Amino acid sequence: MCFPTSRIFKQQFNNSTALKIYSGLFVVLLCFSFFDSFSQTKRKDRLEAEKRQNLQKIKDLNKIIDKTSEKKEASVGKLNAISERIHKQAKQIDLLTENQQLLEVEVDELNRVKGELSGNLEKLKREYAKMVFAASKSSDRYNKLSFLFSASSFNQLARRYKYLQQYSEARKKQAELIEKVRADLVAEQVKVLQKKQEQSQVLREKITETQNLETLKSKQGEVVEQLSKKEKELKAQLENNKQAVSRLENMIASIVEREIRRSQEREKAARIARQKAEDAENRTESKKDREKEREVDTREERIVDNRSIAMNDEEIKLATSFNSLRGRMPLPVSSGFISDHFGVHNHPVLKGVMMNNNGVDIQTNAGNDVKVVYDGIVQMVVLIPGVNMVVTVQHGDYFTVYSKLSNVTVSSGQKVKMGQKIGVVATDNDGTSEINFQIWKNTSRQNPEAWLRGR
Repeated sequence: MCFPTSRIFKQQFNNSTALKIYSGLFVVLLCFSFFDSFSQTKRKDRLEAEKRQNLQKIKDLNKIIDKTSEKKEASVGKLNAISERIHKQAKQIDLLTENQQLLEVEVDELNRVKGELSGNLEKLKREYAKMVFAASKSSDRYNKLSFLFSASSFNQLARRYKYLQQYSEARKKQAELIEKVRADLVAEQVKVLQKKQEQSQVLREKITETQNLETLKSKQGEVVEQLSKKEKELKAQLENNKQAVSRLENMIASIVEREIRRSQEREKAARIARQKAEDAENRTESKKDREKEREVDTREERIVDNRSIAMNDEEIKLATSFNSLRGRMPLPVSSGFISDHFGVHNHPVLKGVMMNNNGVDIQTNAGNDVKVVYDGIVQMVVLIPGVNMVVTVQHGDYFTVYSKLSNVTVSSGQKVKMGQKIGVVATDNDGTSEINFQIWKNTSRQNPEAWLRGR
């Protein structure tokens, strides 16, 4: 016959088993919450970094706009700066929108965790109440001593004593777990409140940035309207610019052709020297040897006709390392934006008028240093009306060209290192400070935007 106390303690044992199950579920819940939080944190860190970088670019653009605004009259440089500022402003709004979406996901996740914690807390409370109720019943009817001494054997008494210890420990752990879940629930409630405050802050920022965007678009429209009234002046400027660009292109082409010719003459002289050395070693030539010599001469003539630089080992190494910069080349100025793109495109104001750029124009702050993008040899420093000072640097069979400079600090024939200052950006009469940057491979023009790293 089984004592009532035994049935009660069996019920308490079932309650302690439930405690273990809930404890395991609680740990699993916390693990899933941790991994979700880690993923969201990485995404948030990336987003915050993008926002900081974009805000810095906006700050730099504001300086450029302020400088061009010192001249009361509208200019293409001012229009380009405002247009780029609008682009960055729109990007900032997009980043804030993404931030809002991320916060919504985080709030939903926190609410989910909060709900599960709340549910688990209620279950734990119910189970604990059952344990307390069962314990009170056993305490009323039979004390622990009667439960122990009612054992039929010593072994059974030992088992009952051990069980009482385990049960007491289980109640203690259940009480601790309830407090732990309650504390975590409060923490999750605080997090939800903080996230909602962040949401409100991001919303206010987005509203402000949207208002700024509308203001910028209004300014852009005003500048376009003012420039449209200066069509005759703009066309004259464009014609003068075309002539300056033509002079610059002819100068670059002449430098490239000169270096091609020099390199091929050098290579031909080296070949002839090698051939003479071979002839000196063997004075008796067979018909086959003479045919081989004529074949060598023919190859030499083909090299002279080829429109590429004949490079030595050092130049090949330099050109190869320069080529590896594609897509990660630094800007030749510390800050700025591409104000005019490579190739043929529409004029920003004059309708139906096309422009052609052999490189890119990079608008920056007045007085900024201009730096060479890679190791090389200065091949030409020259003043060309319309584009100011021009520096051409050779990198094997590649050439980089920097125009619209002032205060040039290098000279022809000088070896330069990557990042070395070669001059200062010039500022035109409209208050626009920009350089023209070109990349050539032999006689072929390259698109610098494919080389420059993400801005």
